[in-house]
Amino acid sequence: MRIWFTSQYRAVVVSLVGVLLTGLALWIVIGEQGLSERTMAASLLILCYGVFSVGGVLFTGRHFFKWPAAETSVFMRWERGFVIAGTLAVLLGLAMLEDMLHAAGNPFLARLGLVTYLFGAVLQVAAETTFLSSGEWNYPQIVLYVILAFLAQAAFGAALLQTGLVASWAGWATVI
Repeated sequence: MRIWFTSQYRAVVVSLVGVLLTGLALWIVIGEQGLSERTMAASLLILCYGVFSVGGVLFTGRHFFKWPAAETSVFMRWERGFVIAGTLAVLLGLAMLEDMLHAAGNPFLARLGLVTYLFGAVLQVAAETTFLSSGEWNYPQIVLYVILAFLAQAAFGAALLQTGLVASWAGWATVI
């Protein structure tokens, strides 16, 4: 039992607990407000942050802190798996948000943002799975994914500003 609280596992345990608490909070909110497209889209977009965070903690431990456990292939599968799962959660959340923005009167920017992110997500998942299978890192694909994800986020932010679906500060924060 003591092994789970050594320095290399402490960050992972804390980040997983954070994801579980976020999931529990989202579950309570959905229970109170009901299951709607809006609550599901928000839940997916909030939960993706936690999932990406776990992958980020695992990456930090492997790359910067040189954890001994990070040298195993199982560790690498978990790390890259969390990144892929976070990407897919974002994609699902953005698909639901695009539908709401389309219904609110902004079909162009929302669809542009979704297609841009979809293209980037395909590149990112392909790069991650290639790395897991062959060990070859495809850095240009990851850079292109990041650029496309930022552009998609800016398009969604502009769509949020035009529709008034959320407060204007949230739209500007999404653009920035």
